[in-house]
Amino acid sequence: MRLALILVCFLMFGQLHAQEADRSTYKLGIKTSINISSLLGTEFENPRPKFGYSAGAYFQTPELKKNWSLHTEALGSFRGSNFSNGDTGYSRIALFYVDVAVMPQYTFQEGKKSISFGPYLSYLGLSSLYIGEKKKAELNNLDIDPLDAGFVTYFTIHGPLASFQVGGKLGLKDVNNGINFDTYYPQTGKNGIIRNLSLEIGVLF
Repeated sequence: MRLALILVCFLMFGQLHAQEADRSTYKLGIKTSINISSLLGTEFENPRPKFGYSAGAYFQTPELKKNWSLHTEALGSFRGSNFSNGDTGYSRIALFYVDVAVMPQYTFQEGKKSISFGPYLSYLGLSSLYIGEKKKAELNNLDIDPLDAGFVTYFTIHGPLASFQVGGKLGLKDVNNGINFDTYYPQTGKNGIIRNLSLEIGVLF
């Protein structure tokens, strides 16, 4: 994880001195990122950040209007949340989503930086609950709504070979679909709110 962070920081420094990226053609590329995620709301107790990663493809249009283009992406994303509930309480919820986002992108005049913002839709492929320090999941296929939707925004520094990107995703939908861990502490089954949040650092090729 530390090596990945060092690599990303190095790429960021390099892109600060990069040449202007070509904005006149369509571009299909690969994106990979690390993320810090958590589950917000009132259903779970003592949430803490969880490290994860994502990878997939993106598609970039040329300028459709002055400085404006369209950025779309489809990613597989490992996220969820850690929890501080002691040795006998639930300690981690691991989620795997397939995310699709479509975003208008504004590129600043010098052509090296841009900002993207728009909606995303996610499909939940896997979900698991962990207790205490146990490495094996106690429960799978949790009662979390398989569809999530929210808002995503990115800031990108463009380069000729790779681009550096930071941003975040906020789920606007309550994905609680009847969560109730009967025998695990702290109490669930309160019909509380559960929303996804993730902050991302990525590289685009």
